[in-house]
Amino acid sequence: MARRPPDSATLLGIARACADVFVAAGDSSPTVAALVAASGVSERSFHRYFPTKADCLRPLFDDGNDAYAAALAAQPAGLSLGEAVTRAFVAANDSMTDDASRAFMRTVFGDLALRRVWLEASYATAEVLRPAVAARIGAPERAVATTVACGQAIVLAISALAHMVEDGLTASEAAAAAGAALFAGERHE
Repeated sequence: MARRPPDSATLLGIARACADVFVAAGDSSPTVAALVAASGVSERSFHRYFPTKADCLRPLFDDGNDAYAAALAAQPAGLSLGEAVTRAFVAANDSMTDDASRAFMRTVFGDLALRRVWLEASYATAEVLRPAVAARIGAPERAVATTVACGQAIVLAISALAHMVEDGLTASEAAAAAGAALFAGERHE
C-alpha cells in the first residue's frame, strides 16, 4: 500500500523547524541531518517530501501566500486594489514578529538556494491571488488586467519584505511605503 503524503500542517511544522535552523546559521549551510533532527522526521521521509533541502521552506512560503490571498479576499469591497493589497499584506504578516520576519527574510534574501525557492513560491502567488484580485477589480480571472493586478500585489509584497529587511521597517510601514509608491496614480474613492 502506498504511503499517504503528510498533511499540510505537518509539512508546515517541518518547514518552521527548518526555517529556525537556517536562520540560526544565516544561510543554507545546515546539513540535511541537522534539518532532520530539528524537524523530527526521518532522513528518508525528508528526501521524499523535499527534492532539495532548500525546498523544505516551500510549505512556509505557500502558507504565507495563502494567508495573503485570504486576507485580500476579506478586505471590504469599497477599497481600491492598492489599499486592499496593502492591508492584506499587513494582515498576512501578523503571525510573525517583525524581528522574526526580518531575520527569516534576511536569511532567504542572502542565500541563492533559499531565495530560489522563495522566488518560485512568489511567482506561484499569482494563481493563489487571482480569484480575490479578479473580484476586487471586477474582471474575469483570466483577463490581462487581472494578471497585471496580481503582479502588482506580488510586487508590493516583495518590495515590502525587502524594505522590512533593508530598512528595519515594520510590516505596516513597509506595506504603506510600497503601496504608496506602487499605486501613486490610483484614484481612491
